[in-house]
Amino acid sequence: MKVEKISSKIASWSLIFVGIGHTITDLTSPKTESQNDFIIKMKEFPIEVLGSETNIFSFHQGFSLMMGILLFGYGLLNILILRNNQGSTIPTNIIILNNIICVSSFVLSIKYFFIVPIVFTGIALLGFAISLIIQLRK
Repeated sequence: MKVEKISSKIASWSLIFVGIGHTITDLTSPKTESQNDFIIKMKEFPIEVLGSETNIFSFHQGFSLMMGILLFGYGLLNILILRNNQGSTIPTNIIILNNIICVSSFVLSIKYFFIVPIVFTGIALLGFAISLIIQLRK
C-alpha cells in the first residue's frame, strides 16, 4: 500500500476513534453534583429556534451527539473512499477538503477541548497533510 493511502487510512481511523470516543463518553460519563445542578439550570433555560421551543441542555446535548456521529461518519466515509479507489490515487479535491476539515477541527480542539481530541485531530491532520504533500509532488 502506498504511503499516501496508509497516511489517509490512519487519519480516517483517527477520526473514527475520536467520534466513537466522544459519543460513548458523552453518553456514559458520570455527572458530579455540581454538573447535575448546572444541567437542571440548562434545562430550565428555554430557547426558541425557528419557531421550535427547546432548552439549552437539549440543544447542547444534540450538538454533542451530532459531533460524535459526524466525526465517526466522516472518518468512515474516507475509509470507504480508500476502499473504492484501491487501484487509483485519491482525488486531490478530496484530500484538500480533508485537510481543510482537519485544520479546522485541530484548531477548534486546541481552543476548546483537552488533550485527547487534540491528539486525534492532530493525527488526522498529519495523515491527510502527508497525503496532500505526496499528491502534490506527483
